[in-house]
Amino acid sequence: MELILVTGLSGAGKSRVIDALEDIGFFCVDNMPPKLMITFAQLLLNSKEKREKVAIVTDIRVGGSFSELFNALVELKNMGCNPKLLFIDAADNVLIRRYKETRRKHPLLEKYNGSIVEALEAERAILEPAKSIADYVIDSSYM
Repeated sequence: MELILVTGLSGAGKSRVIDALEDIGFFCVDNMPPKLMITFAQLLLNSKEKREKVAIVTDIRVGGSFSELFNALVELKNMGCNPKLLFIDAADNVLIRRYKETRRKHPLLEKYNGSIVEALEAERAILEPAKSIADYVIDSSYM
């Protein structure tokens, strides 16, 4: 089974990536906590209906359990899934503009008293360990 784990900054384009992966035949799941990935992969591997290509999005929306991503990667590798980690990034000024254009709220905005700059800074700090081990990093700033 080909397994791609998609993560990255809020507003960077993870949903667009998942849409594109779905268009080329991937079975896609959005917003899955890392702790559930092992069980999900086991279900897929044991299912009579085989899924050859699977993509899972996880990010800061899952809360504190995001840090379990690293354990999940190890477990998935031990299961023979050979997951690839895809990190979607974008420049802060681009993310700020995207949030203004869409009028969506950043997931950490309330925690940082409405400061999008502080919310992005915090999100980058939380996600940096994942970015540092990613198999692929895409900067969507000019997309």
